[in-house]
Amino acid sequence: MEKLAKDGAHPDFFVINCIDPRNGADLVFDAQPGQQFIHSQMAAIIPPYNANRQCEVGASLSYAIDTKKIKHLIVMGHSLCGGVSALVDGTSDHYIDSWTKMAGQAKTAAKTKVGANDHTVLQHETERQVVIMSLRNLMEYPMVKKALQEGRLTVNGWFFDMEKGTLHEYNPATKAFKQLNIVPPVVQDNNICIYPRPPKSPPGIAP
Repeated sequence: MEKLAKDGAHPDFFVINCIDPRNGADLVFDAQPGQQFIHSQMAAIIPPYNANRQCEVGASLSYAIDTKKIKHLIVMGHSLCGGVSALVDGTSDHYIDSWTKMAGQAKTAAKTKVGANDHTVLQHETERQVVIMSLRNLMEYPMVKKALQEGRLTVNGWFFDMEKGTLHEYNPATKAFKQLNIVPPVVQDNNICIYPRPPKSPPGIAP
């Protein structure tokens, strides 16, 4: 921390994850301080871009991409998500409802794909559809779009299965999530873990 305070942090990764404390990016990736930016939002929902509305995630993206020059942007959903449960089942909490209803199209897409007869199946599919929707919304943010066009950023959608401890990546070419084979980190002499670069972005997500 003393070194980070003196020299600053220059991470290559920016992970947008849910507020659920069981799936934070620092926990999932066992990262050291300063190795990644983390932005937490309920259900990892990325709102549609709106130039006329204040947006915390937009400010965070601008700083991470244009000022700190991150190389990899990841939106990561997870299983057993309470925010997605509120979306699927509905909630009387005004604040939660006003947030999760922005992902209504994800619920609709899930119902179209798996139906609504099996609640557990619908929950699981909606969790994944929220990641897909958030990826699409990210592409409309000007700083993301510009960095992609310039070839200096990759954008990936990941899903963390808490029960199995597995990580899955969305491929828009196949419209499916595929489990990632995790490579152990390389431990340097100073005991700092250096994680491998994430896999190349699926077609349609990054150059």
